[in-house]
Amino acid sequence: MHISKFAALIQISLLFVINSAIASELDAKMAKASNNLSQLMPYIYNDEAFRNKNNQAIITNHINELISVVDQTPHLLENHATTLQISQRSLANQLKQSKILFESGSYSTAQYLLSGVPAICSSCHIQDGQQAKMTQKMNRDLFANDFTYGEFNYYIRHYSEAEQAYKQHLSKGSIQKSRIQANKTLERLLDLAIITTANLNKAEELVEESKTLPKLNPETKQTLDTWQQSLANVSLKQQTLSELETDIYAVFDEKFTLHHEFIFEEKNRPIALIWRKQLHQHLRSPQSNTDTAKALYLLSIMERTLGNQSDISLANLYLKECMALKVKHYSSKCLNEYENHLHFYYGGSAGEDLPPSILKELKELKQSQVKEI
Repeated sequence: MHISKFAALIQISLLFVINSAIASELDAKMAKASNNLSQLMPYIYNDEAFRNKNNQAIITNHINELISVVDQTPHLLENHATTLQISQRSLANQLKQSKILFESGSYSTAQYLLSGVPAICSSCHIQDGQQAKMTQKMNRDLFANDFTYGEFNYYIRHYSEAEQAYKQHLSKGSIQKSRIQANKTLERLLDLAIITTANLNKAEELVEESKTLPKLNPETKQTLDTWQQSLANVSLKQQTLSELETDIYAVFDEKFTLHHEFIFEEKNRPIALIWRKQLHQHLRSPQSNTDTAKALYLLSIMERTLGNQSDISLANLYLKECMALKVKHYSSKCLNEYENHLHFYYGGSAGEDLPPSILKELKELKQSQVKEI
């Protein structure tokens, strides 16, 4: 009995050492990637520097280093959240496409793809609420305004710098008068307040302070009032996946609707941010394929409703991974959500006009689901 316990203890200790070693190796890889990305960014944000032949070797080297690091990480992510693995594959693909385009002289497209790399990186970490350990501060003059500077820092998890930039942007009277600009900036600040803290105090303080801005437009003031009421009524209690599913369906229709796209009631923003955070937390621990698919489906809805419609759609990446799991009920729901979004996205007054490549992809996805489920 004592030998058995000793053997079990040794096994647990070995697993701890192995996992610690893997974690250390992964941290080292991420630090190397962060350093290369930080060195590459000044070129990406400077058209002349990006096209200067004297810089081509340096840029190519940084891209190659990033590709090398990303290609070495899959085995280190095997026991990590599905969302991290999705991001790794997407990042590898984006970097390799950028390299081909850069080396062929398609600088504008390569530059555009590389500028989207921080957004993909952020999807690995956006819900851990942790400030980046290694971040080289970028020159503010490289960015169009404080908001775009804030966005860059938000995506690379330099949250303190992002928050400062957003607040600086919001301090301008012209921004306060603009419903769109004021709302978007406050949305980011609310997001940061919720994901980086364990309570709602910071979010409540943000709302209260923002209501005193001297030139804030009436519609944004109303939005702040709505958030304030919502924050007073939401709970931070950790919910099970089944509880989250029930609550999310009660607010956002289970079937595809415009609520998954551009119709959004601001009273739901605080709770949607909390739900998104909790879904990511669930995926950080081992789940059955069915629960993983469920969480990915619900995450895709949260990404859409919160307005994160970047060119690298996290919602679509989550839906594709959900389909690839090929589990009953949820994989087909993910396929329906993905297809309906594409019809909506490519639709217009002249009707739907999906590109041939998209039609081909949809056909293959449908055949795969019918065959496997």
